[in-house]
Amino acid sequence: MEKDVPPVRTPEEDQQLADSQKLIDDAKLTAEDLRKATPDPFPDSEPPQESRPGS
Repeated sequence: MEKDVPPVRTPEEDQQLADSQKLIDDAKLTAEDLRKATPDPFPDSEPPQESRPGS
């Protein structure tokens, strides 16, 4: 009878995951900065109504 053994991560995989997470965090910060720095092009408009693609 085999036991379910979780996969073992290597230090290289841990480093790759950490690098990927840092890249994601940096992208989120950049997006937030851009959102704050970019004026709303349509300040008086209503948000779009829910629509279905192709309708």
